[in-house]
Amino acid sequence: MMRTVIIDDEPNARQVVKNILEQYCSSVEVVGEADNVANGVKLINDKTPDLVLLDIRMPDGTGFNVLKRVNKLDFHFIFITAHEEYAIRAIKQSALDYIVKPINTNELIASIEKAELSKPKERELEESIEALSHNQSGVPAEKRLVLNTQDSIYVVKVDDIISCMADKNYTEVNILNNKKLVISKTLKDVEEMLNGCGFFRSHQSHLINMKYISHYEKGLGGTIIMQDLSRIPVSSRKKDTFIQLMSRL
Repeated sequence: MMRTVIIDDEPNARQVVKNILEQYCSSVEVVGEADNVANGVKLINDKTPDLVLLDIRMPDGTGFNVLKRVNKLDFHFIFITAHEEYAIRAIKQSALDYIVKPINTNELIASIEKAELSKPKERELEESIEALSHNQSGVPAEKRLVLNTQDSIYVVKVDDIISCMADKNYTEVNILNNKKLVISKTLKDVEEMLNGCGFFRSHQSHLINMKYISHYEKGLGGTIIMQDLSRIPVSSRKKDTFIQLMSRL
């Protein structure tokens, strides 16, 4: 059984989660509930659960505060959040799992099934939480992106990403010092994570960091030459927007 606690300041929200778990997740046992940060920290330390379902906004702080204050980060956790674009983007950038209120039954079941497939790794979770702390600063240069490749987990400064290229359901991330990482996310997913950080989708297969443009070769759509000498196409429908953005650099 996956011993689970629910931390949410809304009683109705906790009840909805419990109802779903009781009806559809026979491998889950709810061993406790809490309604704020302080009680949530105590509950986790006392019960040492396998899984924590964690609200973000609570009267005395956030779910992030809970994770920073527990004795040991050796459990899976899933954030439960209202649809707050900034908070969701920060969570995505940190490669952490979340579901959005109002809670969708299938999404909650899928998140729990994913948690059941692996054991939590404390060091990796700590890196993701550290990245999340940076990503809440609101300063693009301080943001971190947690990138999962087939072999490793990397924490990368958003400001060090030169460009990203689609490869079917994967994305190749091109980083300073000629480093390339292939991650199992679509370019659309990566674009959403980097929204507001100075990136531009120049083509259906390419996302660039405007900071690293060297020059632009004119043509039907044209070609962007990046500072690492990589050549990035510009689709004809994106050309005018790109030229406007480039004129503001």
